[in-house]
Amino acid sequence: MSQNEQHEIQELENKDYWLRRFRKAKTMKTLELMVPKAVDQYHQHANVLAAIYLAECQRERELEYGVLLNR
Repeated sequence: MSQNEQHEIQELENKDYWLRRFRKAKTMKTLELMVPKAVDQYHQHANVLAAIYLAECQRERELEYGVLLNR
């Protein structure tokens, strides 16, 4: 794996990266479409899947409480 690929994977292992992406979802339905696509794409990287799961949980809570952030 090249150094560039390693850097990319390290970024993808960061929950905040996925949270920024998932905050584009303004409804639970949209989030339900975004998460499986990300999981399918990175299913071979356990640390990336963990970050996706944590970000999904946080975004679900934000949506339940009506937090809509435009970042």
